[in-house]
Amino acid sequence: MDSVTCNTCGLSVHDLPSSNRNVCPHCGATIGGIQPNIAREPVHRNTARNTQGPHSQHPQKIRTAFIGAGAEYFRIWIVNLFLTVITLGIYGAWAKVRNRKYLYANTLIAAQRFDYLANPLAILKGNLAIAAGIITYLLTQAYSPVYTSAVILLFYLVFPFLVYKSLRFLAYNSSFRNIRFHFNGTLSQCYKIYILIPLLIPLTLGLIFPYWAYRRKKYFFENMAFGTTAATFSGRTGFFYKTYAKALLLAIAVMLAVVVTAAIMISLVHSPVGADRQVTPGNGLIASMIMMYALMILAGTLIQQYLHARITNYCWNESRLGQVSFQSTLRARDLFWIQFTNILAMIFSLGLLIPWAKIRKSRYVFDNMAVCASRGFDEFTADTEPEISALGDSATDFFDLEIGL
Repeated sequence: MDSVTCNTCGLSVHDLPSSNRNVCPHCGATIGGIQPNIAREPVHRNTARNTQGPHSQHPQKIRTAFIGAGAEYFRIWIVNLFLTVITLGIYGAWAKVRNRKYLYANTLIAAQRFDYLANPLAILKGNLAIAAGIITYLLTQAYSPVYTSAVILLFYLVFPFLVYKSLRFLAYNSSFRNIRFHFNGTLSQCYKIYILIPLLIPLTLGLIFPYWAYRRKKYFFENMAFGTTAATFSGRTGFFYKTYAKALLLAIAVMLAVVVTAAIMISLVHSPVGADRQVTPGNGLIASMIMMYALMILAGTLIQQYLHARITNYCWNESRLGQVSFQSTLRARDLFWIQFTNILAMIFSLGLLIPWAKIRKSRYVFDNMAVCASRGFDEFTADTEPEISALGDSATDFFDLEIGL
């Protein structure tokens, strides 16, 4: 059978079963016949004939898709974990490359895959450098708090350099259609964002925090490039202040709800009904505290996912790459449910469902992303850049630092 491309998710399929040739095996949408290899959907539907040449064509919405499978990724993940443990962490560099290669290869735009090109030996060097830093920190704790403080201060001063190197390394080793990405931000910009602005947070009583969040996102989105094409970012500070203000109001409302719930539970414990049930005040207070703690975790997760959904959608929607724009439609309630159930699944499976959780989250994110382009990806050309050190990439991954998306 000829190649069939789903108009909904962009997956290119070969040799569908005869009983199910009109249904996409990924998203379940009706395919409806043979399509070109790039599935596109008009963003602005207009039946008028275009008489101004190819540069005036209406943008086409190209769906993204993630087609990874939890069971398949689990096999890669469990082998990587085993080899990393028995080699005392040395195999971790190869494990990272294998994991990322799988995730990249199963991320599709118009049925075309991404690729991860990093050299594991480069990542191993970064891992060894970080291990040396950790050992130095532990040794200083055995001698004097002054030395420990000096190491912490040194890490604080080096941290922007690690962020800068990490973004360059990750971009350079990511490719699409055999064209590498690049990060064009400067080290001086990174130091201003990660050293100078945080110093103003206590001086402004936290009022500058939304501006700091804006500058971090702007640094990432504005300095990315695909081949020779640089990205642009038109986001505004005002959106971040409005979003964080709404999140603060939501947090206050949730805290009031938690306090009222705790007060009701404590009053019930001390009521005659509670006494008849032989519930002691001490046990009731412990139960109330556990309930309050659980509610605060749920509330924190909800607020975190609200901020993530709103800011991620805004940043992608305000970014362009040449003539290409983006659409992101994440919803906070969906992200909250995915995050909450993923945490429960990982806890009750003792971590064995971590691969399933990652695949599930990735599938949702890319199902809610689209690329809008009038001329596809033919306008992009490759560029050359010296190989980037893996030190920054390893450092930020080791400390699980959020530096970009």
